[in-house]
Amino acid sequence: MDDDGRTVILLGDYNGDYYREVSLRDGLRAQGVTVHECRYRDEPLFLGPKKLSLLPVYYLRIWRGVRRITRESEDEIDAILVTKFNPLILPIAALLAWRLGATLVYDLFVSLARTVELRDYDDWKVKIVYLIEYFALRLPDLNLTETDAFSDLYTDYYNLPRKKLLGVPVGAEDTWFHPDNMEDAAEEFTVVYWGNFLPHHGLDTVIDAAERLRDEDVCFEFYGEGPERKRIQSLVDQRGLNDVSFHGRVPWEELSVAAASGDIALGIFADDMRSDASITNKVSEAVAAGTAVVTMDARGVREWFEHGEDIYLVPPANGDALAEAILTLRENPDLRKEIGSKGRETYEQAFSIERIGATIMERLGWSTLDED
Repeated sequence: MDDDGRTVILLGDYNGDYYREVSLRDGLRAQGVTVHECRYRDEPLFLGPKKLSLLPVYYLRIWRGVRRITRESEDEIDAILVTKFNPLILPIAALLAWRLGATLVYDLFVSLARTVELRDYDDWKVKIVYLIEYFALRLPDLNLTETDAFSDLYTDYYNLPRKKLLGVPVGAEDTWFHPDNMEDAAEEFTVVYWGNFLPHHGLDTVIDAAERLRDEDVCFEFYGEGPERKRIQSLVDQRGLNDVSFHGRVPWEELSVAAASGDIALGIFADDMRSDASITNKVSEAVAAGTAVVTMDARGVREWFEHGEDIYLVPPANGDALAEAILTLRENPDLRKEIGSKGRETYEQAFSIERIGATIMERLGWSTLDED
């Protein structure tokens, strides 16, 4: 692909296979941008005492890594993009961006302060994380979030100028999540959920719906792990729900088949401000797989989707409404197929690698390949 003359350094401690970083890196490359990677650690380390204690080591690695890139690169550096969960790295990134005359972009993605709050950290720890983010988020020229709804939320939460925030959806890995990965459907009508079991995903609502549908020959398949996994599984056992199965983490090959072969894929359902602003990976992946998605009616989702067209929306924290939606789509296979097909179209228009790269470039005032 032709180089558009722009050069970006992707900086952070991140798993090179995690899709958020893949979509940012490959999205820019798909638009002809040269992207150099500077990983000061091969796996992400959550904000905490260990990361604080190792900060001088990380700063030295970052300084050396960026110097090496600038020496070896024939082009000027146009931007430094710092990956998510790295507010502690923003001071040195801001200094390097200033020295290079580059734009500093940070993938805020989701609030760390809200994340640790949801994990029941002590109040004083939440306040410390909030203050770190509050001051660090003033350094970048642009902060990326998951949706514009999140951008609106964080404008108030961190008292930031709205123009410094941009919603960039997660997207989905097209290799794994694609309609072509579908195998023969199971005899029983199958509803699939995958991802982390987190409090703001509203899985109690799913179990309430499964209990209502216990005599309707509807099978619920859960994939993944997380802090809520044991509690949700215990809830299923207590209610004697025999049509609910848990598979834990599975290889991408197996998950992609489950996503494309399920009759319905589930999103999230909690009555929570973060859920209201979110789309989540699972929704992006399910629409990429061409599967009809049922998720909560939320501001973040409505930025790209329309109920009954390319997605099916229900009120949050309402197991009865979710059960009714599942029955409606089971009894209307044409509607279910149309929602899955149009959901795939929405993925291609808004969530593809190329579109994610173009969204960032347009905000930075850079020309995209479509404009060239």
